[in-house]
Amino acid sequence: MIAQLIWIMCIYASAAALVHILHHQAQSRAAAGSGGKRLHYILITRNHEAVVEWYLRVLAIYALCTGRTLQVTVVDDGSEDGTMAVASRMAYHSSSIECAPAMPLPSLLGGSQLLQGVTVDLRAPEPLLPLRIMQLPGSRGERSKLGQ
Repeated sequence: MIAQLIWIMCIYASAAALVHILHHQAQSRAAAGSGGKRLHYILITRNHEAVVEWYLRVLAIYALCTGRTLQVTVVDDGSEDGTMAVASRMAYHSSSIECAPAMPLPSLLGGSQLLQGVTVDLRAPEPLLPLRIMQLPGSRGERSKLGQ
């Protein structure tokens, strides 16, 4: 009976030590690699109330699937619709989304590099989408099923 209790205590102690070692290794790996595991997207919008929520949700799903932290900055270029209201509501519920104050875009994205990240300009007629999941069939870089 005593021998069995000693075996149980030894197994418990070794399992606890293994958990502590693995936890310490995971923390040190996360601290060392946290700089490269962050995604930062800058969305430049103007009257994109209908699609801004879709872009933000797809970016969040992409970050979740890749295991990276996400930071999205929504920069508005004089919208007259509810684009910033939608982005503000989503920013209220998510700490990874921020709405940049209204300022001239050249100074925001210019030589001083205040904001660094992947810039997605939604104002372009056919925006260049950085993620393959966000490229719609028939858009730039995608071919149709028939190869045309």
